[in-house]
Formats: sequence, structure tokens, C-alpha cells
Amino acid sequence: MTDLLPSARAPRWICLAALAGTIALVAKAQEIDIAVTIPEGVPLRAMASDFSSSDVEPRGGVLVINLSGTVHLENVGQEVIRALVLRIEAGDRAFGGRAAVTVPSRHTPRGEGLDIPINIRLLRPLPLPSGPAIVIEPDSVLFASMTSAGPDRLGAAGRLRVLEAEAQRDRAFFLSKIDSGGLPELATAMQDSLRRQAARPRLSVRLAGNGPATAGPAADPRRVEIAFLDIPGAPVVAEGAVATALETVWSAPQFDLHNRSDQAVHHLDIGWLAEDAAGVVYSLGSAPLGGRPQMAAGARLETRPESRFRIEFPTSGGGHALGGMTAFLRSAGLMDGSVWVPSREALDVSGLADALPVSAEEERLSLLYRDRGPRAVEAELRKLAGLPEPSER
Repeated sequence: MTDLLPSARAPRWICLAALAGTIALVAKAQEIDIAVTIPEGVPLRAMASDFSSSDVEPRGGVLVINLSGTVHLENVGQEVIRALVLRIEAGDRAFGGRAAVTVPSRHTPRGEGLDIPINIRLLRPLPLPSGPAIVIEPDSVLFASMTSAGPDRLGAAGRLRVLEAEAQRDRAFFLSKIDSGGLPELATAMQDSLRRQAARPRLSVRLAGNGPATAGPAADPRRVEIAFLDIPGAPVVAEGAVATALETVWSAPQFDLHNRSDQAVHHLDIGWLAEDAAGVVYSLGSAPLGGRPQMAAGARLETRPESRFRIEFPTSGGGHALGGMTAFLRSAGLMDGSVWVPSREALDVSGLADALPVSAEEERLSLLYRDRGPRAVEAELRKLAGLPEPSER
């Protein structure tokens, strides 16, 4: 570690039961140490932190820490920072003792600061050892060049690149609206996004345990062939995909994947969709592939289901029976450092735009529009694209 911010202080209350007939609680104010550290090679400086609004409570053999505050970091490197992930640890062996905070869609040149709000709950085993009870450090930092720095213990560097690739795609789309129709057309696109977010159908999907799918007689498993969308330019396609189910419990899909590009793929994410009998399409999120699949150029990979999910369609409207399943390549990280994501046109033409959640960047920009209007969105788009400030209209 090359940089250590003097430990912040958060109050700790320990309640002691009084003896002698009546029970009285005695509150004793103490402190816990919160250290902000900077790993070697990460171009950030820890400037300040404030966790005075945090609170803690002992429960059995652990301390429940409601960590609430802000960390202020400064970019001391040469490159513009686009995103980062903070790793927060309150104990190696405690369940719930680790957390992460992702900060996407930033534009932080050298000398400028990052104010990062943190509001999470952690567990720390008792008794507290000497030294910091909580350690906060940047685990991965993504730059505008799509390179990164940091130990990446959480394996989040690839995810940050995907978020930034989606953000670049969506910012370019909204900038094109300004170029073609000015603020009125941008406002229309933002309103369409807000409507689409509000109208997107949602489905109950949760991990199923390892017990039986039903309490009654065993049913025969049902196999469903999954249609895989062949999106133009996608480096990976599936030449076969299937999922099996017992009642409402589904195994993770099994894919026969083919890397048809001339580059190795070191990361990929496959979207999974279900359609009910009424034709409504629901997003099931990312299909679990097991581990971190990698594929050489031209190679094939057969994934194996390792998880089970309980999928429950809405009971209203008469369309809650399964009508079919679809999958598509959501993102792929290529060996040259680039990231492939579907284009806006591909999302619209395929109908995926209506079923999928919008990107984190589109959601952020649409909320900025809702709160401050199209001029604020234009200014933000121009700043992130390195363009001059908008002229007065």
C-alpha cells in the first residue's frame, strides 16, 4: 500500500446488562477505525473521508456496521478516470464482511476529485482486533483509454469495460439526437426512455435451493429449446441452447457456443429472455455460464448448468404460461482490449430494447433529464465526449 488516509472514526455502542434485580442498559461510546488505502500503481490520492453518520450494533459474536458516509479521492495520474470499483472489507472470515461500490460514468481528469458516497451494511467478528476495523481501497480503476489499474481482486475490471462500452454507445446515440434535431429531439428521446423504463415487464426470478422442485409426486422434466439471436457483428453465437424445468424450477441454460471471430474472447455475457403465452417478453438477466469462460479464436465451448432458478410469471392477464425462451450475446471482451456490445439499432430491430433494462448510463442520463431538463443532459454529454460547452440558444 502506498497511500494511507488517517483512519476515520465512527461511533460504536456496546450495551451491557446490569445485574441486581432490574435490567439496565449502559451505552458506552467507543470508536472503530476506518482506513482508506491506495494500492501500488493506482493513480489516486486519498484526500478525506467522513463516516460520522455511521452506526454500529453488537449482535451475538459480530458487530453490525451500517457504514454511511463519503470518501474523497483525487486523480493524480495522467489519464482521465471513467469508472472505478471500491473494495470494502470488514473481516476476511465474516459472512457479510465484504462489499463493493461501483462508480461508473465519470469524467475525472488529473487534479480533479471523486466524491464517492457509501451506504452499506457490514459484519465484523468480535472482539475487534487492533488496527482498522474496515479497510476501503480502489480495487479497479478504468481510464478513458479502456485500460485499467488496480489489483482487481473482485474481477470487476471486465465489467467496468462493458459498462463504459454501453455508456459510449448510448451517449453517442443521444448526441446524434442533438445533432439532428437539437434539444427538442433530445427531450423526445429522453421521454421515450423514461416511458420504456416504466413500462418494461418484470418477472420474479430467484435462485432455487437444492431441495425437490415440488412437494408432491415427481414430475417429468421439461426441455425447452432456446432460440439464440444472431446479432450482426456478434463475435460469439450459440449453435444449440436448451433449458430444463421441473414445475417452476429451471436449470441454468446449456449452450453450445462458437467463437466465430478471429480473436480470443476472454469474457462473455449472455442475456436470457422468457416469453409468456400472451407474447410478453421478460428479461431473466444474465444466463450463468459457470466460472469465467474463455474461448480461442474459432473455438467452441459447451457450458454446463450449475444453478437452478425459480421463475414465476405474473398470474394476471391469462398469459402466465411459458411461450418460449430466447438468448443473445450481451457483451464480449476481446483479446485486443476492446469490448463488443449490441448496437442501438440491433436492440431496436430485435425488440430487445423493450424487454431489457436500459444501461446504467441511460438510466443516469434520463434521471438527469427528469430532474434538470435537456440542457443539463446536453452539457453532460458534451463534457464526457470532450466537446465544447453548448452555446446559448
